[in-house]
Amino acid sequence: MKKKVLVLLMGAMMLASLSACGSKSKDKAAEGASDGASADAAATESSVLDSLRDLDKLEVKTLSEINPEDYVTVGEYKGITVEAELHEVTDEDVENYLKNMIEQSPARVEITDRAVQNGDIVNIDYEGKFADSGEKFEGGTAQGADLEIGSGMFIPGFEDGLVGVKTGETKDLDLTFPEEYQATDLAGKKVVFSVKVNKIYEKSTEMTDEWAASFEIEGVGNLDQLRENSKKDLTQEAEDSYKEQLESTVLTKVNETSEFKEIPQEVYNRFLIYENKQLEYECQMYAMYGQVMTPSDLVVGMAQQEGNSDPDAFLKDAVTDIAQQYILFAAIAKKENIVISDEDVENYLKESYDKAGQTGFASYDEFRKTIEKSDFEAYREGLMANKVIDMMIENANIVAPSGDANASAEQSAADDNADAEKSAE
Repeated sequence: MKKKVLVLLMGAMMLASLSACGSKSKDKAAEGASDGASADAAATESSVLDSLRDLDKLEVKTLSEINPEDYVTVGEYKGITVEAELHEVTDEDVENYLKNMIEQSPARVEITDRAVQNGDIVNIDYEGKFADSGEKFEGGTAQGADLEIGSGMFIPGFEDGLVGVKTGETKDLDLTFPEEYQATDLAGKKVVFSVKVNKIYEKSTEMTDEWAASFEIEGVGNLDQLRENSKKDLTQEAEDSYKEQLESTVLTKVNETSEFKEIPQEVYNRFLIYENKQLEYECQMYAMYGQVMTPSDLVVGMAQQEGNSDPDAFLKDAVTDIAQQYILFAAIAKKENIVISDEDVENYLKESYDKAGQTGFASYDEFRKTIEKSDFEAYREGLMANKVIDMMIENANIVAPSGDANASAEQSAADDNADAEKSAE
């Protein structure tokens, strides 16, 4: 069975192109790459680097330069039977969604008749100074900061020291930074925090209009509007999950009934180059959080997570899978006379640019100049792939799941619900 295509090339290209500075599986790749510091990983990493070096010197061909039907015998792609069911969002789903929201982001009730207790949320001003010199230290001062007492967000003694303090009162806290504190200039230092308690809040699970408005969601100013917005979000999640299920099943079945031949090296090279671009983009994302990664690090990590001790083979298989998938798309497009014009690509690029918001480019024209001819063809192929997938789904025989499949669909809907609730935090 062919592996599911995780990211269409077009989308990956757009992410990299619109980035001014340059999924669960990605997190696992980072974990595996971290483990790659072991002797075994180090021994294989050089070979992975070899396969990702001097890519600009490789000879390449686009799909338009080959006859895709020379490299794949297309199997059944119309009338494929797919078991799938669109989950209908119920009022119960919405209420469960809101319950999760109130648990993750409780409402606040201001307290004026008692002092701070453990579990309260306090709004504070604070100023930190070295105990010996009285000099302020960087990062030790803030105004209007919210802090949950007992959360452990501040150094030991800070939160406990505010228990018993009343609104409007200021208290000096004599504290010592932990010896292992990440900022070495503060590690083990004795300091004094002058803290003023501006307000005290008690957490509440009562859903109110004020609580609903506190999320600052556009068009949401009360609880009824939050319910409506939540149902819309859950419905979109359900539709996305349904479409992903259809795509995955259709692609799996058409791949199983198709026969692939060895692909041209130039086509493989081209997809290797774009896979590397995606890896480089992901490395930039890690760098934003201070984690230095290389494309080979990611490959080593992903291979380890898949239980593959040969990163080179893992990378070759992954690139071959993607290349063969696109050759299959091209062969089906040829049979169905699906053609993507230059205008289609231009419209896609413009629309994507307009939706991207902050891009790092002064104008669309400036961005457009960065798109090379080979990249333009990648977008064309991505749009072609989308059209082919849509055509196969439109012609599929979609039936309701039965038995264990039904239970699996229900579990999938529950998982999507959980993802949606998490995103609402």
